[in-house]
Amino acid sequence: MPSYSSMVAAATVAIALHAQGPIVFVGTSVGGSIDSHFFVDATTGGVVNQGGNAFTDNVTDAVWTGLGTRLYVAQSIQPRVSLAQWNGTTPSWSTFYNAPGACYGLGHDAARRRLWVLTGASGSTRELVCLDADPASAGYGTVIAQTTSLSGPSRERWELSPSGNLAAVPHVFIQSGLFQLVDTDPGSATFLQIVASAPVPNSASTLTIASDCAIRRDDQYALVLYTGVSTVPFNGLAMWHVPSGQWVDFDPATPGVQNFMIPLPVANVMDLSRDGSFAVVSGQGGGGWVGRVDIDYVNPANTTFTRFTVSQGVPNCNAVSLSADSTRLSVSATPVNLASPSYLAILDATTGATQSYTLLSGAWNVYTTAWQDLAGSFDPFGHGCSGVLGEPVLAAAPGSLPTVGQPFTVQLANVPIPVALFAAGLSNTTSGGVPLPVDLGFLGMPGCPLLVDPMFLDLEVSASVAVSHVYQVPNQSNLVGLLFYVQGFPFDGTANALGIVASNGGAGRIGL
Repeated sequence: MPSYSSMVAAATVAIALHAQGPIVFVGTSVGGSIDSHFFVDATTGGVVNQGGNAFTDNVTDAVWTGLGTRLYVAQSIQPRVSLAQWNGTTPSWSTFYNAPGACYGLGHDAARRRLWVLTGASGSTRELVCLDADPASAGYGTVIAQTTSLSGPSRERWELSPSGNLAAVPHVFIQSGLFQLVDTDPGSATFLQIVASAPVPNSASTLTIASDCAIRRDDQYALVLYTGVSTVPFNGLAMWHVPSGQWVDFDPATPGVQNFMIPLPVANVMDLSRDGSFAVVSGQGGGGWVGRVDIDYVNPANTTFTRFTVSQGVPNCNAVSLSADSTRLSVSATPVNLASPSYLAILDATTGATQSYTLLSGAWNVYTTAWQDLAGSFDPFGHGCSGVLGEPVLAAAPGSLPTVGQPFTVQLANVPIPVALFAAGLSNTTSGGVPLPVDLGFLGMPGCPLLVDPMFLDLEVSASVAVSHVYQVPNQSNLVGLLFYVQGFPFDGTANALGIVASNGGAGRIGL
């Protein structure tokens, strides 16, 4: 656990960043051994810092952590993951991980403080590598685990779920390959194994490339965006329902499983909103475009696509990403005339209205944009045990995030009666010197794990089926960045001798 002094120092930096931010990092892939990078204020559109060095050469992905104080960057030509310590005005660059080959994509498991990267000596030998991303750990930057079953087919675009429990790692050429999911939950019996594998419907008639992936926060749905190369280019968004192991049919009136088709050419990047209700997609064809897909999970045929109009234009869109709260998106644009500068557009995620349009001098092939996240977070981890309604599900209440000086609400679903205990503490690894998880069979709850150190226990009796508990976060700046953990224990009279079952855990970080 970080020391008190380091928490205070981190809180001081985070508060300063909050007054300025959020920042959007822009990475490029130009040529030579030094490529331009930019730190852009998403509110004003102003370039806060720009430069070029070996640590940002041929960037393939980037992710912010530590409430906007650390930025990890994946590189391809120089095989490594680099790290920038950000103080609000200047990055301090270093090597985080020397990789065996090109690094494609980064995924951050916030609950377990781990970073995943796809890397290998060649496109056909790439594996997912899990790195220790806890700055307080003695093993910071070292390899924790890696897959051994992905080599063979070429892979490039992939995505880690927000929960850290699943990774979508499709074959690059899906017309002759597969969409696959890998178990990245270290507590699972199938950890590091491929747990779902299937051809993508309607993608085998011509050369079809997996452009990007996404997984919904609750791990119920995984999406793959693809583009077909033929005389009549086509784009599709296929959606896999994880529990049933089946593809979602977006057009039941047509025989066979139909994907959602996007009526614009060369779709290349997507990002999924925090609640999973919509995705943003960008493309290179037709002078470049960006749009929004509103997903109807109950009636998939009602899913719609809306093209956003950007008056200044977004030619050769190579990157699109959503802000942490999913209210804005960043889009990169590289003019056809490579002597011209590129641009970064910030748009309203609902209307597509342009909020800023930033000149990126001396840059092209802008493949990466990454939003700084200064907000609090609360992400699921681990698994509980089943009761009469299955496993209880713990999550943050809709719209609620842990923030200094504000109430934070968690809620339990899948509970038979509205009575539950809530346990909260500062560790999910030990409790009283005993390693977690601990099986609670000695209390009459066999098979039910204790996932968090129960420093605080609260009983809630609710009038509704979903049981909620409110934590009042003190208005103290030294709490910014503090990690905490919660687990629910709903009453279930027939489940076991004690009549109580356990939910998954929730890992929170207090934000501003």
